[in-house]
Amino acid sequence: MGSLLHEAHPHHHEREEENRMSQWQKVKNMIEKDLDRIFWEEPEEITMCKKGIYPSGANVGGQILGNLVFLIADTQAMGWKCAKPAVTSALKDPDINLETCKKLWRYSTLHIAKMLGNQAPPGCPAPWLNVPNLYKFTVAIDEALPSVKTKDELEDLLWSWFNYVDCLNRWFFLVFPWHLGKEFQLITKTDIAELDKLSSHRF
Repeated sequence: MGSLLHEAHPHHHEREEENRMSQWQKVKNMIEKDLDRIFWEEPEEITMCKKGIYPSGANVGGQILGNLVFLIADTQAMGWKCAKPAVTSALKDPDINLETCKKLWRYSTLHIAKMLGNQAPPGCPAPWLNVPNLYKFTVAIDEALPSVKTKDELEDLLWSWFNYVDCLNRWFFLVFPWHLGKEFQLITKTDIAELDKLSSHRF
C-alpha cells in the first residue's frame, strides 16, 4: 500500500500544478508537447503533404505543387518572416500596449491558419492542407488570450507558438521538390545576345 501511495503522490502533485496553471500556460504546454513530436522526425502530416495525400481534395488541375508552395509561404508568414518579427517588436515597444499586441498576433495569424488547417464538410471534408494541429493551436491561443495579463506572459506563450510554426516551415522547405526549378533557368544578357544573334541569322 505504501508503494502505491508513493506512486500516486507525484501524479497528485502534477494535477495540482496543472490546476494552478493559467489557461495560456496549459495551451503553451500543449504546443510544446506537439513540438517535441515534430522536431526531430518527419511527422505524418509532412509525409502526407509531400506524397500528395490530401484527404480534403486540395489540388489545382489534379496537381499539388501549389499546395506545397502555400504551405511554405503561409507558415513563413505566420512565423519568422512576418508575424514573428512584427509581434516580437511590438512586445518590446513601450508605446504599444498588451491588448494591441494580442490584436496584432490575431490579425496576422488566425485567417491564415484557418485556411491551412480548417475543415468545412461537405466541400472540405478534412483539414485543407493537412495541418489540423496548427489551426487547433491558433484557436486555443486566441481563446486563452484573456488569461494573459502581461507582455512577458504573451511573449512566453508566443515563443512556443513561433517555434512550432517555424519548425513546420523548415519541414516544408526540406520536402519541397526544388529540383523542378531546373526547368526554369535564369536568362542572362549573354543568353539574350546569343538568341538575338540567332534570330537575325540569314540563310
